[in-house]
Amino acid sequence: MAAPLLDTITDPVRRDVVRHLAAHETASLAELADCAGVHPNTVRRHVLDLERAGMVVGEPAPPCGRGRPPLRYRLADGVALPTSDFRGLAELLAAALARAGLDEDELRELGRDWGRFLLGRPGQHALERDLPGALERLGFDARLKGTTLFMSACPCRLVLPDRPELICRLAMAVVEGCVEGSRSGLTVARSEHDPGRRLCRATLRAEVVA
Repeated sequence: MAAPLLDTITDPVRRDVVRHLAAHETASLAELADCAGVHPNTVRRHVLDLERAGMVVGEPAPPCGRGRPPLRYRLADGVALPTSDFRGLAELLAAALARAGLDEDELRELGRDWGRFLLGRPGQHALERDLPGALERLGFDARLKGTTLFMSACPCRLVLPDRPELICRLAMAVVEGCVEGSRSGLTVARSEHDPGRRLCRATLRAEVVA
């Protein structure tokens, strides 16, 4: 049984081989050994592993002179390196969250904890800079104007089409955690969500101390 792609390319030599083949149509064993910085006999074993996993195909090069033509290697059809687009994973996690059935308080606490984590080290933060930066890591285009936070290109509907409001509430709890972690003396007073237009807005105000 072939190993999963990520497991197969965990080894740095195999990873270098796959990256090289992704950037070039074909390569010889010598070229692959050079790109990985190892002896051809070493890279040969790794290329064999990749062939067994169905990731790499060896094909004879065009004949040039006597003797058996050397093999050149290419990525198998449909093979590509993993990308940094984790939308599929986000959809899976959102579905798991919806199925977990967290109540409002538990969902809010989860988001607040994550907001504090995203903001980083406790202490005074420049919200105009740090809050949009933290939300950008979650896929939002955010900007803070005065005490109003505008969030556009919201991924809520993309991640959980059937219940985008769940992701909206979680995202706003993240905002609460970020604001709280900034020690700015502000709090989220009001929020509005429009999943259809992928827009959210939050109004901040000075925290009332009892």
